[in-house]
Amino acid sequence: MSILPPRRPLLQLTFLLPSCTLPIHCTPHRHDSSARRTTKRLRPKQDKAAIPSHREAHDHIVFNPPSSAPSPYHTPLIFLPPNDPRRRLLAQAHAHANPYQDPERRLPPPVRKPYEKSYNLNEAQIAELQRLRAEDPFKWTRAKLAEKFGCSEFFVGMAAQATKERMDWSKQLLENTKARWGRRRSNAREDRTKRREVWARDE
Repeated sequence: MSILPPRRPLLQLTFLLPSCTLPIHCTPHRHDSSARRTTKRLRPKQDKAAIPSHREAHDHIVFNPPSSAPSPYHTPLIFLPPNDPRRRLLAQAHAHANPYQDPERRLPPPVRKPYEKSYNLNEAQIAELQRLRAEDPFKWTRAKLAEKFGCSEFFVGMAAQATKERMDWSKQLLENTKARWGRRRSNAREDRTKRREVWARDE
């Protein structure tokens, strides 16, 4: 059995050498990258004017706002000198806070046409309203009766309540509508009912 010489020198085959023979490069490096040092460097230092002195009595308020452009909206009036121009700016800001206080300034158009409530129904008209409501509640709804007699639907509901048949039909219609709700809407309505119960108990 013959032993062939290696084609490469043994010194170049470092994986065959033991680890203790390899050179170890131990060059120390110090990095300022720890969380504690970074936090300490980024922490702002407290201004000396904001630190209370132990030599004087603490019967005053220390107003030490951050460094920024002076603004009459941020600086309280009590901290402004008497001859400070920001007092005039603050007075002008309060004068223009509500521009619609000026009577000569035009207001925006109303959302709906202004109207005055009218109480023009007498006892005979109220009796007629109740008769129509009891005769055919499906035909004479609150909206139609309010339009016929020139009153509000709220007044129709107080003067002439719906019959039991009409109320049962409305409840059945509501139950049929709820049956088509999904899980998300059902949970939302249940949460709304619970919130109203909590509001009623003042919790």
